[in-house]
Amino acid sequence: MLRSLPHLLVALTLPPIATAQDQAGIDFFEERIRPVFEESCVECHGPEKAKVGLRLDSPSAILAGSSAGAVIVPGRPDESLLIEAVRYDDEDLAMPPKGRLDASVLADLERWVELGAPMPEGAAAEESALDLMARRSHWSFQPLRTGPRPQVTDTSWALDPLDDYVLAALEGAGLAPAREAERAVWLRRVSYDLIGLPPSPEELADFLADEAPDAYERVADRLLASPHFGERWGRHWLDLMRYAETRGHEFDFVIPNAWQYRDWVVRAFNEGVPFDQFTREHIAGDLLDPPRRHPELGFNESVLGTGFWFLGDGCHSPVDILADEADRVANQVDVFSRAFLGLTVACARCHDHKFDPISAEDFYALSGFALSASYRQVRFENEDAEREAAMRLAQVDEEARSELEPALGSRLLQQGETLVRYLRAAKALVRGEALEDDAPLDAGRLAAWTAELWAAQRDTAHPLHLWA
Repeated sequence: MLRSLPHLLVALTLPPIATAQDQAGIDFFEERIRPVFEESCVECHGPEKAKVGLRLDSPSAILAGSSAGAVIVPGRPDESLLIEAVRYDDEDLAMPPKGRLDASVLADLERWVELGAPMPEGAAAEESALDLMARRSHWSFQPLRTGPRPQVTDTSWALDPLDDYVLAALEGAGLAPAREAERAVWLRRVSYDLIGLPPSPEELADFLADEAPDAYERVADRLLASPHFGERWGRHWLDLMRYAETRGHEFDFVIPNAWQYRDWVVRAFNEGVPFDQFTREHIAGDLLDPPRRHPELGFNESVLGTGFWFLGDGCHSPVDILADEADRVANQVDVFSRAFLGLTVACARCHDHKFDPISAEDFYALSGFALSASYRQVRFENEDAEREAAMRLAQVDEEARSELEPALGSRLLQQGETLVRYLRAAKALVRGEALEDDAPLDAGRLAAWTAELWAAQRDTAHPLHLWA
């Protein structure tokens, strides 16, 4: 395993084949250009009918051009026949014949050619209709299977079954493995790979002096146990989630508590959270029962994973609120599908995917999932403690009620009887009648009630006026 580890780590850190700029151009084509061709051009320039030999239904067909030659000169819109046609510069060439394209669409086409007409590679011109079952037969959609280890000539080199795959590829290319790295070089490489930092002089000296057979394993274990491991590798995941702590746009508003999601990712990498659990917490961590808890502080960790849905840029005052909402949801679906499905579903916002089993129905189903959720802040650190305290208070309240209610009822009944005695006695005094109650009454209280009844007789708004 140790011998293959540097190969695997190097492979993981290699940049993707397409640069970010290339990918942005391809996204521009899929989102802004291909839908125009599908809607306005393919009827006359597609698989069913290809006027003047031109088809605009796939990248390879677009590059092939028409019977007259290329219709696009990448980087030069003014020299591209396609742009000349949609500009209506030549009446005989004006396309589409039913009417001009909108100015914004024309600007998109010109911009696309200026960018070099970027398109995805490997698209077959004859592909047209979406056949979901046929697309599912592609190797990338097949379940993983365990196959036999590859046969290699040098059977002594591999220290781990994974090494055979590396060696088989080398031997197939007529290459031999590189010589084993010197110990100091190996330590520096593995330190940078795993934690992003060089070894300290003390760590280097200790490793060079360590002659034990498991010296390499112990270095790897130490680096994997370092908190810097999660910081180093969590950054790659945060890039996938388009992590930022502000919204961008004009006023660059702060995203409240975005850093909590960042720290959650780092902790998850350091704790070795299984990827299936990691995925569930991203999609619906607020619904997991029971949730995963912080090993020391005990708070709900799972709910923090849902924070990724609400990262990304945002406009502070959109002119078209519904369009802005649709763009934000499309971004959520795009990020989710790229990270967890390994391919984007975003293009299906406008049309069924052409070369893989993704339909517009799939896009809007995922959009519905995003739209059915709502954004809110959660007091995850003390939520459980507050819930427990509320339950204890409710229990104390219930116990107190069972004791107090009978006593309170008895006391109120007693007070009510006393009140009736004083009211009747005060009424008798007001009317000049003799007191009927032989039981002793407090003279001061009786005098106060008598005065109140005299006042009630004269004040129509007094609560005792009618009775008095």
